Amino acid sequence: MPEVELKTLHLTEPFRIAHGSSSTRQVVRVHGNGAIGEAPFVPYYGESPEATVTWLNGTHDQPGTRSGSLALDLWHLDQTRVPMWQSVEKILGPGKPWEQIYACRSLGIPTDLAAFAERVRETARQFRVLKLKLGSGDLDHDTAIVVTARDAAPHATLFADVNGGWSVDQTVQMLGRLSPHGLVLLEQPVHHHLGIEAWVELKAKAPAHSLPLYADESAQNAADVSLLAGLVQGVNVKLLKCGHFGGGIEMIATARQHGLGVILGCMIESSLGTTAAAHLAPWADYVDLDGHLYLADDDYTGITFDGEGRVVMPQGCGIGARPRT
Repeated sequence: MPEVELKTLHLTEPFRIAHGSSSTRQVVRVHGNGAIGEAPFVPYYGESPEATVTWLNGTHDQPGTRSGSLALDLWHLDQTRVPMWQSVEKILGPGKPWEQIYACRSLGIPTDLAAFAERVRETARQFRVLKLKLGSGDLDHDTAIVVTARDAAPHATLFADVNGGWSVDQTVQMLGRLSPHGLVLLEQPVHHHLGIEAWVELKAKAPAHSLPLYADESAQNAADVSLLAGLVQGVNVKLLKCGHFGGGIEMIATARQHGLGVILGCMIESSLGTTAAAHLAPWADYVDLDGHLYLADDDYTGITFDGEGRVVMPQGCGIGARPRT
């Protein structure tokens, strides 16, 4: 039996999105036989860390949590004798060369726009793609966030993520407001609890030539991707959503079958978790794997970014991440 561990990770500062603000996150780790897998807990999934540990330490007769399933799956994959991306290549075909993969940097909902402008300017010196978190509860403030970022980084590629913070009608209003500011896409404007019906309504009400819409929380697995085809222009693929690495591959394959774009995302997790997800990066259009950069106590090394924001993968088999020494 592998060893199971819960670990609390501390953020350098609270990270605010439409779901709320947090300053710590928990992850579960499965390790043994020289390998380790990690999966985060996200508050809005409502999964119990203690129940996850109990399941992982048991016989697995009952369905487990998605965090437990993912950590166990990645532990198995970390034992492979080649980097995980080489196995993906056999399924999806050749992806982009690593030297052509640029990461994006996400910025939480700000309260001080002057300080935010300086942070955008500083971040854009390295990262050419920036993701703006919206859904503050104030549409004027959300608009100001985009305007401020565009003024501070006129040449950056910008997209915005609302995390379900708007209604359908608010989204239609904001599409008109934000279109002049050069966003390349808008992610998850409506809450996933509203179901597919909200996306149908949004398509009917939105202007014919508005910003491309991408689904995140609404697209939990490959079946959801198929349901959303024709209603969105892309999806965000995260390993935790589908609960295993193969599910991420299936989501990408299904998205491409329907002509949809792909963001590769993550949660706030250590470099162990983001590096595991990075093995899918050659097959994504946008790579949003900066969850470990929010941590004050990241105890693993793995994926890094060069001076121009390109993804740099560690050398090694399996996941490739290593304990920080």
